[in-house]
Amino acid sequence: MRSDSLTAPRPLRELADILAPARGGLARVESVLDQCAAASDIPTLHAVLRAVLGGPAKRLRPAIALLAGQGLGADESDLVLLAAGAEVLHSATLVHDDIVDDADARRGRPAVHVAWTQKVAVLAGDYLFATAADLIARLDRPTIVRQFADTIHAMSRSEFAAPVYTGDAADARTQYLAKIERKTASLIALPCRAAGVLANVDREAAAAVHDFGRALGMAFQITDDVLDVAGVSQRTGKPVGGDLRAGALTLPVIEYLDRAASPAPPLRGLAGGAPVPAEDVDAAIQALEAAGAVRAARAVGAEYAAQARAALARLPRTPAFLALADLVTYATNRTR
Repeated sequence: MRSDSLTAPRPLRELADILAPARGGLARVESVLDQCAAASDIPTLHAVLRAVLGGPAKRLRPAIALLAGQGLGADESDLVLLAAGAEVLHSATLVHDDIVDDADARRGRPAVHVAWTQKVAVLAGDYLFATAADLIARLDRPTIVRQFADTIHAMSRSEFAAPVYTGDAADARTQYLAKIERKTASLIALPCRAAGVLANVDREAAAAVHDFGRALGMAFQITDDVLDVAGVSQRTGKPVGGDLRAGALTLPVIEYLDRAASPAPPLRGLAGGAPVPAEDVDAAIQALEAAGAVRAARAVGAEYAAQARAALARLPRTPAFLALADLVTYATNRTR
């Protein structure tokens, strides 16, 4: 049975309500994460694992794995391992990303390399990657292990290619979208693809759930990049304008450069990767808003949200997939 009722945007709901169908599975995931954090008898590593795996988090990736698997009919015990593995992998990438990006905070707390040292952060990130691999290996599904490895390769490659702007906005958008597909969307698509393997679904259903995960990941990252210039620091848990200070060429900036005949001084250097000085960030954000660049970036995110809903419409109309449709609305309308 197929339904097109999921193609229309659904009302915005509280995240806790959206994730209610996965509540039992998420509790089991937390237990697995607690076990992972407690596994080390090395005091420093133990403290870092507690901070990273036990800190405030939405647990969106585990929830997506659980809901996708529920909708496809996979065994919950397998889904719990998959969900926990996806979350630990995500946590590992964040620890290393904060070093690469020289970020001071994560989720409103000092980043690991700030709270401890860069050496501790690198080693802890490595440990987390190994822990994620162990969880995935317990599923005893070679196909999922391959998917897991492919995802890590894609995420790693993304860090070697930063988008650049040479006067061609279309080319810059293509570079940007390719980067976030590898860096963010691949990790959200991973548990969706793997859930299809666990449920042993046909090719059509496997493609639909993968397409959903990819499109949701794209919409989610674009929204993140919009919130960096249009969010509120107390809500996002990180300083607004962090991407601007890092010289990152994100979609709002690309949309601005496409529209501005003469870019404002605070934003002019971004085309070449030069960071915006801290004292100029507020003026840069105002220029992005005034040019309609933030609105244009949101519109691109909405296009990917529509793709995610269209992918869900190729699947049966179940409570789990309805929850994922609500998650699409949340992902593109959140304030943090």
